[in-house]
Amino acid sequence: MMKKILLFGLALLPAVVSAETVSGQYISKEKSDVSLSIKRIGKVVHPNKKGAFSLRNAEIDTDTLVVESARFNVPIFFPLKGTTIVVINEQADQLDVTQKMPPLDFPSSYNGIIVSKADLERTGERMTLAAVNSKVPRQNSATTFNGNTEPLYFLDGLLVNDISTMPLSEVAYVEVVRASNPECAAMGARGANGMILVTSETKYHTENPNWDEPREFTIHIPIKVTDGATK
Repeated sequence: MMKKILLFGLALLPAVVSAETVSGQYISKEKSDVSLSIKRIGKVVHPNKKGAFSLRNAEIDTDTLVVESARFNVPIFFPLKGTTIVVINEQADQLDVTQKMPPLDFPSSYNGIIVSKADLERTGERMTLAAVNSKVPRQNSATTFNGNTEPLYFLDGLLVNDISTMPLSEVAYVEVVRASNPECAAMGARGANGMILVTSETKYHTENPNWDEPREFTIHIPIKVTDGATK
């Protein structure tokens, strides 16, 4: 019997782990009578005096948020679409709903320093290597017999000679692995200068089709306020 209970609990584990909290703010002079809920769950919450609210156990990729008020003619429904932060601004005839998706979580191969394309672009450089060196300056001195200070370069998992001519526009993210990382020792003499691993847009887009969609967007939902509603 105990084994059956344990297996049942493990079966439920993925659903619990994947659930997230959706937080946000409702902006309106009349927010006191507004209620929000996840359609699948049904538990209602109300914005506090500053308009802040929080909804737990949301499946952000599939759940629908419901906004209700005695002033609205009908409840308002909209899908979360992977968003964890929602700001709702009530206007005279519509709700301006700004939804923010969580930051991209780029995978690490060697527990190095992950630098996104957006971070590299802020350096003002146009080429990948120049941007990486500007963002994460090298700390290594020459360690090989011929005085080579170059780290190992990988592009989409393959060892390459150079990335200095690779345009930054083709990059999704970069992982910089310092020479002190134990993984570098297994890479031979040049591994002692560290590693720079580049993941291209092409590869990352293939594995994550929606990666370049806007991380923040606003939708406008028409509403009809009921005449003579209690405020």
